[in-house]
Amino acid sequence: MVRRMANLIRFFMGPEDEAAFLRDLAPLELELYPRIVPPKWQAPKVDEALAGTLEEEAYYLGAPAAGPITVDKVKRGPDKGKLMILEVVSPVIFFERSLYDADEKVLRSGQLWAELHVSGDTQRRVQKAPIFERIFKGVQDAVSRRARKSQPVGYLVLPDASKLYGQGVELREAGRKGEVVRPFR
Repeated sequence: MVRRMANLIRFFMGPEDEAAFLRDLAPLELELYPRIVPPKWQAPKVDEALAGTLEEEAYYLGAPAAGPITVDKVKRGPDKGKLMILEVVSPVIFFERSLYDADEKVLRSGQLWAELHVSGDTQRRVQKAPIFERIFKGVQDAVSRRARKSQPVGYLVLPDASKLYGQGVELREAGRKGEVVRPFR
């Protein structure tokens, strides 16, 4: 049995890059969902107008053209009664934003990931629609076509992030002890 991991894109994106990224996603007709979805949530379409309004660190980009977004109630904890997206069976892309901390002059990495091929439990027989793979490829192209590679390898550095690096802002992996990254020349 072949086991595949989720498709992952790690990046550094400045504020201008995020606006351009959301503008590039508009033709894909994606919808924006928070990690914990309040009841009666009306998902906005993803476009450049959302750039200044995003407050949370991470969101889901839902692809309703590829199938229904499946949710389940949170049964315990502070978010009890709200809804959570079932990411393995839903056509969603997890979008963790690249966040800039002006006090520390640090830009933290972000990532996009999606389960394109469900593996593991063979009894569930969950399949993602082929259109979802094309949508993810469109998202991947929106990031990679304007990006530079990083040193050490593994990250894409977009133009505004590269400009911030040139102004003395440190690029760091997300996490408590994130490694310093720099754009590759």
